[in-house]
Amino acid sequence: MAENAWWGEFTFNLKQQRCWRLGDRSIILQRFENEWNSWNLESDVENDEDMVVGEPVEDCCIEQAKFGRYLQQSTSERIQVLPLLADRSVVARPDTPLTLLAGEKARLYVSTPIWFSAKLQPKGEKLLDLPFWRPSDSWFGPSTRIGQICYAKYTAARIQLTNIEKRAHRAITPITVINNHSESLTIERINVPVTLLHLYSDEASQLWTTGISVHRGSHIDNVELHLDKHAPVEAISSVLVSNPRVASEQSILIRSISSLFA
Repeated sequence: MAENAWWGEFTFNLKQQRCWRLGDRSIILQRFENEWNSWNLESDVENDEDMVVGEPVEDCCIEQAKFGRYLQQSTSERIQVLPLLADRSVVARPDTPLTLLAGEKARLYVSTPIWFSAKLQPKGEKLLDLPFWRPSDSWFGPSTRIGQICYAKYTAARIQLTNIEKRAHRAITPITVINNHSESLTIERINVPVTLLHLYSDEASQLWTTGISVHRGSHIDNVELHLDKHAPVEAISSVLVSNPRVASEQSILIRSISSLFA
């Protein structure tokens, strides 16, 4: 675990509390002899503050939080906290529609939301799995019958990495689009399959996913979706943090173009 990372293995003494706080957004855990307690204090406003891990602050409105009790015959002192990618695909969109000309390729960067996961050690029982800020639901597909439920966090797709804000509760996904078709490709929305991606941390504890490459052939409307097997080159001194929610042995998937772009 890097020095400024908010995840890893944490040791709790009896009755000890720990708080993960992003401005007004807080997640609190407390250990007792036969149970764990949690407080999930949500906030309507997503902010860019640094994550603070420590004791709950005095002005924390804990009475407004969602309270949970998790019973055990005897609690262990260790908990593993990990960031996870969303449990559905996430829809991103550029500030304005992008048109990729025939025979060209481009690399986009998308910021996607992170979930807070806590597992009890040593057996790995799940205690919490919740988003810092839950995106709204959205239908993505060519019709009301064909498509899937996604998260509609319309995070901007950028063509310059420097234009992506680096935040503790978000991961960056590089997407390379290769258009070998005879016609241009207009991108208004992108369906990012984050459930299939590994999660990495760079030397500054910024979270990254494995990169995605989308290959559009010359004569067909289906595309090949390539999932990288390693961290993106932009993630300096990267280490693996968590595995995909959905395991897949395939690194190349065939998709209809309407299932990825709109």
